[in-house]
Amino acid sequence: MLIDIETASPPYKILQSKAAEELKKRMAGRPAISRMIDSAANHSAIESRYIVVPDANDAAENKFYSKDGIYYVPDTKTRMIEYEKWSKELTKSAVSRLFESNNLNPEEINNLITISCTGFFAPGLDYHLINEFKIKSNVKRTNIGFMGCAASVVGFNYVLDILNSRIMEKKNVLLISVELCSLHLQTEPTRDNILANMIFADGCAAALFSNYNHDNSKVKLKLISADSVLFGDSEKYMGWKIGNFGFEMMLSSDLPKIIKEKAVPALNKILNEKNISPDSVKYWALHPGGRAILDALQEGLLLSDEKLIPSRNILSNYGNMSSASILFVLKEIIDKGNISKGDYCCVVAFGPGLTMEVALLKGE
Repeated sequence: MLIDIETASPPYKILQSKAAEELKKRMAGRPAISRMIDSAANHSAIESRYIVVPDANDAAENKFYSKDGIYYVPDTKTRMIEYEKWSKELTKSAVSRLFESNNLNPEEINNLITISCTGFFAPGLDYHLINEFKIKSNVKRTNIGFMGCAASVVGFNYVLDILNSRIMEKKNVLLISVELCSLHLQTEPTRDNILANMIFADGCAAALFSNYNHDNSKVKLKLISADSVLFGDSEKYMGWKIGNFGFEMMLSSDLPKIIKEKAVPALNKILNEKNISPDSVKYWALHPGGRAILDALQEGLLLSDEKLIPSRNILSNYGNMSSASILFVLKEIIDKGNISKGDYCCVVAFGPGLTMEVALLKGE
């Protein structure tokens, strides 16, 4: 069962209008570029985002992308130093809240799953969290990296295997996702860079799964299935590489079309095989990868505006936090407290490849 989710956001909040103005300064030059930035911002359905770089604050003395008033392009090593610092801080915050709100002793954690695609260091977050919270040293660890926005749902596959194992003992699985997309700002004035800079953000979420009931007041969702689909000849639609100056993103404008034409039928097939129709799914946790992606899913699945509220709210208030986003959406659904026994919740996210990860949960 999914027992609870807690989140942590960086201290710097930036309005989308402010982000657009800052990006224009950095990409400079042609009016056509400014118009592309304005268009991306205006059509993003994002009001604000949270980021770890202090550049969002005009009064900040130590900015990340400028020195002495001159714009600066940090190398990948410099970005990874900031990634290590902030990923430790945000995961500590989210996990602390999760333990406190559920009155859980960290020694009760049997499995630890850490997820991120925006940075690396070793020993990694698992080592940091084990030491920080005195989690038992023989905890089983899994790290999921570089699998993009779908990585948290990939983690659900492991959770399902762990909780369904034949060993009849109480098990608690801690799953943590942290993404710091703002550390990979790219200022070459390309369409991919403009779009990435206008939608991606930073955030962290920690989720607790168990094979037994916990005594808290939140609604429980039982994880009943997890499915994966890889679409052939699709690597050109989404991906990224590690460059000398951060990670370089590729995001095709055809992605919403491909999702509607290929992903929606595949999703319907998965549900049909379980004798479930989209109409019978009460809650949808759709990855808020962007307004066009949510629109494509809504149109393809014939979903009401009401069913898109959680995903659109997270997009509007937080932007696309890559793999952490879907956990923010699920938290919003759980915190509303309206889930009844037998209600289905379908989780959908997309990763580079193109891949689709689907999880089905049911109210307990």
